[in-house]
Amino acid sequence: MLKTSLGIAAVTTVLAISSIAPVIAAPRNFIGTWVARNNTRGITKVVVRRGPRRRLIVRVFGSCTPRDCNWGNSRLITYGRSIRDRDHVYGTTVYNKRFARKFLTFYIGGRGRRRMTVRQFTHFTDGSRRQNYSTSAVLVKI
Repeated sequence: MLKTSLGIAAVTTVLAISSIAPVIAAPRNFIGTWVARNNTRGITKVVVRRGPRRRLIVRVFGSCTPRDCNWGNSRLITYGRSIRDRDHVYGTTVYNKRFARKFLTFYIGGRGRRRMTVRQFTHFTDGSRRQNYSTSAVLVKI
């Protein structure tokens, strides 16, 4: 429980700081369609495109029946490894749903930067007493 709370606090801090002074640089690694490598019950697809004012827009799809659920559009903020790094490989976004707030982190890696690891932190806000949780998915660029 403490580990989850600390993880959510860290993500919240990063998102709060990033919303103050968002940086847009070298998003070419993120733009495109990414699909889950394995059959998954979580995130199945991520689509990233350039939006207004050169901002990145992400659309996430989750496993649902009979077809995947479309979470909608959200702003993707990217990060480099240092203040001078224009080759960003990290990203974050937030989805606020009626029942939960979902914090997502992204990492682009692998040969040719064609692998994306997405980490999802879900915080329930509906009073249901469900446990907050975290999952991850590995996707490949198509």
